[in-house]
Amino acid sequence: METQVNVKSKGLNYKQFYKEFGHLLYAIASSDGKVHKKEVNALREFVLKELAPFEPTSDSSGMNQAFYTQFEFEDLADKHISASEVFMSFVQYLKNNAPLINEQLKSSIIKAVEKVAHAFKKTNKLEQEMVDKLKEEIAVL
Repeated sequence: METQVNVKSKGLNYKQFYKEFGHLLYAIASSDGKVHKKEVNALREFVLKELAPFEPTSDSSGMNQAFYTQFEFEDLADKHISASEVFMSFVQYLKNNAPLINEQLKSSIIKAVEKVAHAFKKTNKLEQEMVDKLKEEIAVL
């Protein structure tokens, strides 16, 4: 399944988007209180196979900007930040950038979240609640 999260939306700062997207995926993975290895592996595979190939830009060091998703996820996991805190960070980011988030990008965000949520023993109740809340937030953009 190719998700193609980076269906370019004019005016969107993709470096910041990828950072916030890492926050969201971490929130989903850690909603049950623990980030499982299968969730980390699903995230890494997602970035490598479905984000990076579609992101044509690099940062000043030559790194594909899509990898900011993974870096943010791993940084938050190392710090054991609250899932609800980073989830709300992403929701606020969406609201602040609503005019720049196109329908294809909205759909791709949901697909990616569902993939990470499903990576470890399917989607649990806490993950599903967060996915449902995200869908509600995206629907009103």
